[in-house]
Amino acid sequence: MDHPPATAALPALRPPGLVVNVMKGDADEHRAGAWLEWNGQLDGLRAALIGVPFDGASVVRTGSRGGPDAVRLGLVNYTTFSSADGRGMEALRAADIGDVLITLTDMATSFDRVTETAAALVRRGIVPVSIGGDHSIAYPLIRGVTQGLRPGAKLGIIHFDAHHDLRAAHLGAESSGVPFRKALETLPDAVHGQNLVQIGMAEFTNSRQFHDYAADHGITVIPGRGLRHGALLAAVERALEIAGQGTDAIYVSVDIDCIDQAQAPGTAAPNPFGLDLRDVQEALRLIGAHPKAIGMDLVEISPSFDHDNMTGRAGASLILSFLYGLAARG
Repeated sequence: MDHPPATAALPALRPPGLVVNVMKGDADEHRAGAWLEWNGQLDGLRAALIGVPFDGASVVRTGSRGGPDAVRLGLVNYTTFSSADGRGMEALRAADIGDVLITLTDMATSFDRVTETAAALVRRGIVPVSIGGDHSIAYPLIRGVTQGLRPGAKLGIIHFDAHHDLRAAHLGAESSGVPFRKALETLPDAVHGQNLVQIGMAEFTNSRQFHDYAADHGITVIPGRGLRHGALLAAVERALEIAGQGTDAIYVSVDIDCIDQAQAPGTAAPNPFGLDLRDVQEALRLIGAHPKAIGMDLVEISPSFDHDNMTGRAGASLILSFLYGLAARG
């Protein structure tokens, strides 16, 4: 099937780099790839996958521009059915609507397109689920979500990562480590430190300056050490309470390097102190089911450092977990 062209409402989109419809299975399987095929219509959609293949701000290893297609390839392995719950999510209208048009040498224009796309989706009541790309894309996505909300609305953020990403700059330039500081300082009416929760900060990957900046701005930081099994879900319940207090919506940003490198090796900064993928999967179900959850991004999957698309499949499972939570709302 040919992928529909960008609509007039979303002019910054192009067809996805990989259309995952090669393994649809029979009618009883409800394959995720077939479920996410798009008919070109935005009306009726509840969630939209968008690729953001930009890694021009990576400060260690590039390659995450290939992340969207690695996740799409991973979706081939999955269906829409939860064996644990005995129910599916195919009633949720979701689709992979393509990639934002990116110019790697033009960050400002690329980010404007990302913002434009996210804002247009949120205005229509569609939840953007974005696949990066490096973590710098979180800023234009958050900016777009805030623009899509009503004037004066406030946005809570839950951020899974091994790193704070609270840099002012990296050697004087914008980088993948700046998005949350940039959001706090350039979107002060919508994003406040007391509604930002950072989960999974790893040992020996941050600095006192970032720790102190977080404390000074009222950011809640929950280090990764000790977050195993039920402890992570308890932390997420606390995060939802903090992010939702006095806000109109909640956004979740997931850097794949929050997960232990044994389960997610394909990333710019592999993390030997990371969270367990099973726990993060459960956490995203919980967040997706929250009535204020309005968007998600998954970033920093670098296929060139992966083995047999392990990390791409892990990312696909996390995307489906968030969508499953969204479907559970009814």
